[in-house]
Amino acid sequence: MQMNIASLIGDYKTFFTDLLHRTKKAGIDIQGMPMSHLLYRVATIPEYEKLRDELKAFCSEFVETQFNGRAVSVLVLKEPLTLEDGFKVSVIELPAPRAAHTYPSGLESIGVIIGKALSTFINRYKDILHIKDHGQHCQPAFITFNNEKTVKFYEHSLTEIVTLQGWSIAKLA
Repeated sequence: MQMNIASLIGDYKTFFTDLLHRTKKAGIDIQGMPMSHLLYRVATIPEYEKLRDELKAFCSEFVETQFNGRAVSVLVLKEPLTLEDGFKVSVIELPAPRAAHTYPSGLESIGVIIGKALSTFINRYKDILHIKDHGQHCQPAFITFNNEKTVKFYEHSLTEIVTLQGWSIAKLA
């Protein structure tokens, strides 16, 4: 059996479609906005290392950084994943688990790029959005739904944030 990306991260199309519809139902229309990334969580360090290494076969670029006391891999796909309504995504974020938190393995969130209008966007949806402060270049707004899945809204794409933080994304052979 030939491995494909869905065999590694699961049914990303259904995952995205569910979040797209939940976001619309919450009154937020993201149609036409670029996708930053999909985030996939793992429960254990060995699972993180195995999945990171398996995903690299589908990637043209990769960086592993330290963030919040743990490794985080940013994987840039050779071919973007096609999603509902013309959306595409080319980046997967894979954080290693932290001892302080336990998460089930699986897709957890999508990142949407709002750009310079992020503060206006946050103000428009202030009653339903929360803010995370991950440093100077990364303060996403987010909404978490009752299924514990999240849509995050960013000024910069994840790959731009990596560069702004001073890390380099390396080409893979």
